This record gives sequence, structure tokens and C-alpha cells, in this order.
Amino acid sequence: MAAPNPNPGAFLLARDDARVRSAAAGVADRSTGTPMRPDLRFRAGSITKTFTATVVLQLVAEHRIRLDDTVDELLPDQVRADNALSGAPITVRQLLNHTSGLYDYVDGLIPHFRGLDQYWPRDRLIAIGLDEPRYFPTPGTRFRYSNTNYLLLDLIVERVTDRDLRTNLERRVFTPLGLRDTSYPLARRTIDGPHARGYTDVSFLLPDAPDATRFDITGFSPSEAGASGALVTTAADLTRFYRALLQGRLLPPGLLRSMLTDTVPTTGSAPPAVGYGLGVYVYATDCGPAYGHGGTAPGYLTFALNGRDGRKQLVAHTNWSPLAGTGIDEDFWSAFQRGYCGRA
Repeated sequence: MAAPNPNPGAFLLARDDARVRSAAAGVADRSTGTPMRPDLRFRAGSITKTFTATVVLQLVAEHRIRLDDTVDELLPDQVRADNALSGAPITVRQLLNHTSGLYDYVDGLIPHFRGLDQYWPRDRLIAIGLDEPRYFPTPGTRFRYSNTNYLLLDLIVERVTDRDLRTNLERRVFTPLGLRDTSYPLARRTIDGPHARGYTDVSFLLPDAPDATRFDITGFSPSEAGASGALVTTAADLTRFYRALLQGRLLPPGLLRSMLTDTVPTTGSAPPAVGYGLGVYVYATDCGPAYGHGGTAPGYLTFALNGRDGRKQLVAHTNWSPLAGTGIDEDFWSAFQRGYCGRA
């Protein structure tokens, strides 16, 4: 917030057992001057992946799928001679930990962009991801983050349960945990209830837009992210979810252990990420490893860090993010790491 061209607003929420501290700066809405608050809703971006992975692992616990089942077996209609699934078989595990090698459809969206209100069908996004060659031919050999992986997991969940991902999230996660401010508004461009508005730089998409570097992009369609990043939530709901997950309320012990320790080095990722498990990042902090995820949605940047037992937690959020990924903002990381580690 002290930068020459500051973000509109930011907040931190830190929890250590029953003690909760929070702080906010700047505004949630530039047009009205509404102050930023830690209880406002926001788009969580890729933090959605931990929620999606939890549903997938619950299906593994129910013996409805296995981590070593292949996409060929579960989604045979998606495999074609002219797409990226025609190579070596890819497993559910490799989709979860981003070792599939599949092209990230997000990198191929610009030629298909027609407007901020555009609805992106899941099948079209998957096709963009599968129409390009793999990053590497042999799955499981290394990490390469790809949102395409989680859209395929979405489709697997739907096929196995005969219910869409939203219904599964509501029945398996949101309702049991009482996450009343969390939703999966796939086709809705508005955010219900009090929320932070999101801002970004649209100069390369809409060069004639007024104030293009701090453009209000709150109404951007979340269908562009789907199971990889469409979640709307609050800091309090995020800490409740991760606490329940890490304390064994959503997964049996063996699968929770696999989620956190069946990790691959995050080669090519910006620090502080050092490993990726089954829908969870491992971050290196000054006070030891932290588990959770970061999330970038158009106009929003969020990080959720948690100790292994879920007792020490932090959610850091700012309502500005670049449309093109540029790695973690060092000042932002420095600020929220101090919050997580309890240093002034």
C-alpha cells in the first residue's frame, strides 16, 4: 500500500489456536471508497484446487476411483489420436500433482478472448489444453503447473458421482463445515454479499479503457477458471476449511498424509513454493514449512498458509493482480510471511 502506484487494498488474517488477529489497509471499492475489511468475500483463484482435490480424494477413500486410475480408463471419450491424451497414459495422481505434462489452457486463451462477460464452456477449455503438445512426453517425470489438470478432474468427479462439482462441493465440504460465505458461482459474474472489488491491468486487452492499469474486473466470468479457480470465499471460511482438512475431518489419515507428503519439487516455480502434493503447495517460510495454496483470479491475489496440524494459519489478500502471471510479489510475500511467523 506504500508503493508509488499502490494496490487498492490488502488484508491479513492470522490465527494461532483460538487467537485471531487481523489488519486491513486501503479500499475494497475505489469508486465508493469503502474500506478494505478482512471479512469481505473475494475470488480465491487457484486455492479452489485444494477444494477440488479434497473431493477427488474423498472418492478415492470411497473406493470409487484410485489414484493410479488413468484418464484413458475414466474418460475414454476425451482420448483422441489428434490430442495430447493420445500419448503415455496419465493418472489421477499426476493430474492432482501437476506432473501430467499437459499444456495449460490458460496460456492459450487470448486468441479466443471476445469480452470480459464471455462464458467459457469447460469442454472448450479442455480442448484448448489438449490441442497443444504436452510440455514433456512422459507423465510423472517432473512438475509443470497446468490448470487443464483440474478441469479433467472436474469431469472425472462428474462422471463418477453423476453430479456436478458444485453439488459435490456443497454436500461434501461447504455444508458439513458451515462455510456459509463460500460458493462456486461458475456462471455468475457477480459476487453476492459484501465483497472486495478486484482490479487489474487490462492495457494489453482493452488499451482504450480508462485507468487501464487499475481496471475494475470484478465481473470477469469465473467460468474461465472452473474447478481450477472459480471459488468465492472469505478469509474466515478458508481458515475453517484448511483447519478441518489438516485435522482429519475431511479425509482419512492415510490419504491426508499422501496429500501433504506425496510431493514433487516445484521446478520452475517462484519461491517460496518448494513442493506440490495432491492439491496442496508446500512453502518454505522463516519459521518452517507451511501448507496451503496461492490463488490468482483476475483482480485478486490470495495466499493461505497453514501449519501441519492446522493450528497456525494465515490468509493474505490484495484486490489487485496482473492478468498475466509474473511470479510472487516480493513485498507481498515479505509482509504476509511476517504475519504467519509472528514477527513484527
